[in-house]
Amino acid sequence: MADKSKLVERLLRRFKGVPNFEYDDAEELVQEALETHDRDASDDLLLLYAQAQGAWQIAFSVAHYFRFTDGEESVDKSMVAENYRRLAKDLQEEYDKELGKEYGNNFRLMKRADRPNTTPPSGESGRFPWRRY
Repeated sequence: MADKSKLVERLLRRFKGVPNFEYDDAEELVQEALETHDRDASDDLLLLYAQAQGAWQIAFSVAHYFRFTDGEESVDKSMVAENYRRLAKDLQEEYDKELGKEYGNNFRLMKRADRPNTTPPSGESGRFPWRRY
């Protein structure tokens, strides 16, 4: 089983530049990661999950940021939430890859049983609607 305090410290180091991200936030994210995964999950998988969830939470919390212009001065914080959303998506992709490594990817596409895999009849390659029987 993963050491919770070490995971919390690693998460705090990764989010150290984020304003108002404190020990309690990191502990809550790590606890959620531990509850979501089984005992055999690696520390890297747990940390990726916690990072992705943390980035989503931050993106939600800063979604109200705005752009303001007054004469010569301007403030633009409108892209902060978008950047955190992009980061969260990247972390989620990394998490999915790591999850696939640990537990295997079992995704398979089945052939359609209700219709054969055929091409359109010659002369009707998209110019006219197919006849339905």
